[in-house]
Parts: sequence; C-alpha cells; structure tokens
Amino acid sequence: MGQTHSSEQHPQTPANPILHPLEELSRRLAERFADQCFSGVELYSFKDNFRTLADVHRSETGHGGLLYWSEETLVKFLAIPDCLDVGAILFRAVSYIGAFPFPSLAPVVLDFEALVKVVVILTGRYKSVIRRRRPDSLRLLFRALAVYDRGIQREGVGEGEGEGKGKAAENVDFSLEDDEDEEDEDDLSLAALDALDAIEVFGQAERSNIHHARIPLDNLRKLIAFLIVIAPLEPNQPIAAFADRLTPDALVGVRDAAESILRGFRCKDEKGVLYRDFKTRIKRALPYMFTPLEPLFEHFLFSKKVDMSTPTPSNNPEPLIPLLSAEGEILDLNLLSQLSFSIPGTHLWRRLRLLYAGSEAGFSMGSFETKVLKWAAPTLLLVSGTRIPTPTQTHSQQAFLDRIPSKKYPPSTQHNSSTGRLVFGVFLNIPWKLSHKGLSKPSLESPCHDVVGGVDEKIDCFGDAASLLFQLEPVHEVFAASKASGEYAYFNKDDGIGFGSPVQKPKHHHQRQGQGHLNLGPVSLTFDHSLEYGVFQNTGNGGAYHTTGDADYYSQDLFEIEEIEVWGCGGSAEAEAQRKAWAWEEREALLRRQITLGKDIEADRALLEMAGLVGQNRSGGSLS
Repeated sequence: MGQTHSSEQHPQTPANPILHPLEELSRRLAERFADQCFSGVELYSFKDNFRTLADVHRSETGHGGLLYWSEETLVKFLAIPDCLDVGAILFRAVSYIGAFPFPSLAPVVLDFEALVKVVVILTGRYKSVIRRRRPDSLRLLFRALAVYDRGIQREGVGEGEGEGKGKAAENVDFSLEDDEDEEDEDDLSLAALDALDAIEVFGQAERSNIHHARIPLDNLRKLIAFLIVIAPLEPNQPIAAFADRLTPDALVGVRDAAESILRGFRCKDEKGVLYRDFKTRIKRALPYMFTPLEPLFEHFLFSKKVDMSTPTPSNNPEPLIPLLSAEGEILDLNLLSQLSFSIPGTHLWRRLRLLYAGSEAGFSMGSFETKVLKWAAPTLLLVSGTRIPTPTQTHSQQAFLDRIPSKKYPPSTQHNSSTGRLVFGVFLNIPWKLSHKGLSKPSLESPCHDVVGGVDEKIDCFGDAASLLFQLEPVHEVFAASKASGEYAYFNKDDGIGFGSPVQKPKHHHQRQGQGHLNLGPVSLTFDHSLEYGVFQNTGNGGAYHTTGDADYYSQDLFEIEEIEVWGCGGSAEAEAQRKAWAWEEREALLRRQITLGKDIEADRALLEMAGLVGQNRSGGSLS
C-alpha cells in the first residue's frame, strides 16, 4: 500500500516508488470509503486517533516515513483484555482485511488506508459504497480468521508425511476449499471492484484455489468468548465497562457458553472449521455473532478532542438501566449474550422482564397462565433439566417414557457442559393464548386441527414465522420457523405446553383408550401438563420448525424439568397493559358468575342444584 489518505500525513516525494496497479486501486477504494462512509466529524476523529498513536517507519534516507499501527497499538487502543488472549487473533485478522479487495497483498501494514477499510468493513458501513450484488462480509471474515497448515496439504498420503501440528499460526495463508459454490466466490471483493469500474483486474491470483483453509478451534474458541463478553457493547463504550465479567470466576461461565457455541460447528476433527461449515453455521444459527465488532471498531470514530456528548437539562443524569433486570436460575448475562448471537440484541438488552419462574411461582399450568398470558409483546421461554436415566428410577419417569412413541433416537449430543444440564428455549414474537378445543366443522383456515372419533376438533395453535426454537446447552442449535405447519406453539391446561407439536388428544380420549403416546412434531419441544417432564426431538423436516443437519444428527432428549422461566420482552408499559388485561378479565368472569333469579324460587333452586351451586353439601345462600 505505502500511502496514506492525506497528503499532509505522507506527502508524495521523488523517493516514493510508483504504485503497483493493485495498490493504486486499493488506495482509491480507501479514499472512497473515507469520503462516503464517514461524516466530517468522524473522519476528523479517525485521523486524530491514527496520527496520535501511529508509529513511524523511516525510509532508508531518513526522510519522510510511513505511519502505521502495530499490534500493541491496536490492542491497547481497543482495550482488548489480556485474559481473553484474543489480541493477536484480531490483529492478524485486520491485517488481512486491510488488504481488501486483493488477498494477494495480505497481510498488510496497518497504515491509514488499511485501517479505513478495516473500520468500514467491520462496522458494515461499506454497504453505502458497495451496493451491487448485495454482498456480505462472511467470506471475508472467514479468510481473515483462517490459517493454512502446510503440514496437512498432502493429507492422507501416508502417516508422517502430513505432520505439521502446532504450526498453523506460523504458516499462514488465506484460502478456501475448491469445492465451494461459484456464485458467492469473492463476492464482496468483486462488488468493490465493480464499484471502481475495475472488475477486470480481479485475476486468478486473487481467487481461492488452495485447499485446507481452516479456522483453528482454539482461535475460534477464544474469539467466541471475547464476543460473548462484548456482546452488549455500545459505540464509544469501553470494554472496561464489563470488567466484572473478566474475573477468573466469571470467565468460567463465559467459556462454558463459548464451548456450547463451538460444539454447534460439529467439527469432525481437531484441525479446525472449514468454510462450508462456518458459512452454514453462522447463517443458520448465529447470524448476529459478529455484530459486537461494529461498536468495537467504531471506537476509531470518537476522539478525545471532540466532545460528542449530548447536553442534559440536569446535572443528575438518569441511572443506566441494567442489561438484565435480575438474573434467573437459567438466564444470566452469559446466556443472554449467547442468545444475542441468534436474536437481535434490540429485543434483549435492557428489555427483558421475568414473568414466570417455576421455582418461585410453582410448576402448575394455572400459575403459568396467570403470569404469562395477557403479556402483549414477544416472550422468551427457557427450560433447564437433566436427562431421564436409563433404566428409570421412579414410576413417574417410566410413565412419561411410556408415552413416547416407540421409535427412539439418540441424545442430541454426548458432550456435557460443566453443569451437566440441558437447556432449551423458544422465542415467540406474538402473545400467548389458550389453545381451546371444541367440536366444530372442519376448517381450512385453522392452522392445526385433529380428528377424534371422526369429528373434527378445532385446536388453536399460535405463533408466527418469526418464532424460534433453540437448544443452548450443551450445544447451541437454532431451529427456524417453517411454513409447512402452523403448530408453532400451544398452551392447554389439560395437555401441557408444546412447540412444534399438535395439541395432544383430549383427556377423555385417553380415559377411553388408556394413556396414549404423545404426538410429537418432527422438530419439537413438549412439556407434560404437570410441567415435570419434557421431550425435545429433531427428526427431520415437515413440521413447524426446520431441522438442522442430516440424519446423522437426528436426536431425542427426554428430561426431567428443573426450572422454567418466561421472560417478557418489554418494560413498564407492557407490564401495566398485562395488569389491566387481567383486571378486565376478572371483572368479566365475575359478571358471568352472577345469576339473576326470577320469582319462581323452587325452579331457581332446582336450576342451581343442576349447576352444582347449591345442595349436595354446598351452601348456596338464601334465595328469599
């Protein structure tokens, strides 16, 4: 590269070599990024930060010099904690991104132009310049994090010939397997050159034809832990604001959450994550995992010389709302950060209110109904438990197992977290409601229905295409809503709670035919009506939620429930609306219970006895 954006930083002199055509295009792209992606104040702040901290590389003559940032400078400026051991990984990644759109130039010295491109790409601002082809930076991020171990280049040619363990960081190349789809090959780089009307220079040297590029598992593990810590980061907020999450004890929970996410990549060996697995996993289960990098690299756009604070009418600013109002038995900041990789943080941070906890309110459908229904906003349900042992230890465990269909599947994973528990959850975008059952004529508009004794029985499921079913521990997996079925969720006090399954047969049907099998959807999470046991299964598509992976990953987890929590996404306004809705419901119920009696007292008494309100050892009061 060799040039800075501003001539006042690196003036042209006769000693300057003529730029290579690729370097010239790279410089032009950096200039366009700086002009179109930053405001005037942001560009001033960027220049000030860069010049203030840059080292100078003097030329052989001792005149002029190249301003650049070292790894130490970058890590110190961003305040990357040493305990996470991620500074070198980030520096190596940005040294690659700084060469954009020409990987053949990587790694580059982090001069002004390279850092402009790094900040623009990692904050997502590049979309104002690169508008065609609707590119995304996922492929570029993989290359920036991947390494190439020359020891495995001839993998499989004979034992001993492919040894090269421990050298991944020393033998770095950024490349992909050659079996990827052509349609997304270097999409972001091509789009950038297209914006410069220079797409013809993208030659074979810039394509990815070398095999065996992987992100080393340990590097990815450290990066995920770092992203979990900074998940709630806001622009210009220092990482030091999360110091309480960086203590040795707190880091245990951070790393446990990172391990659950890492298991989801399902690496078949210890060499690292291939691009095809990385792309699939990020798009399907972790679409917001790299979002915390945006506010982190926006730190470049704030200078201590520029006061960008908003004046307040009072010297006593309002206290900051905590990220999580109160931790539950299941939900803590680490799990919330993990969830923010799958659900937009705008739904989560400072927005969650605990509506129901089984350990506090009681594991009963009535208590659940009172606490959760009438909440007119999205909700997040979490359930934790332990697998039912084989053989079973109690009669109730065996009774629940007897209700599971005869075809069994293996557990979702043989791995266990440090706590040994299972955690599942559901995000519902619309309010809960009772799933009523009543005889009716068949209806094509009903999202789900069942037939009992030849008579169509109407069943009210609820939910929409924004619903998400997920597993969080010991492996992170997300099951997006499907349009194949409307059975996203049901709630019925006789049948329990289910997601992805139809409402179970009515109680009188079981009494006639014995305790029947649960009707489980292909991808579903189902609780019995006592909220004592649950079953999660992933056995293929065709239901309300998409499956993940292939038949090798089909699974079934039978577990004893330890805790259920339901968190409402909202604040005081939603809580007040829920209170008013329940108050109105109670008034209506009271009015329905009131009976206006006529003049025929005996007839009225007979009517009340038939209703079971008087007689038969009941006191119905005086009718006169």
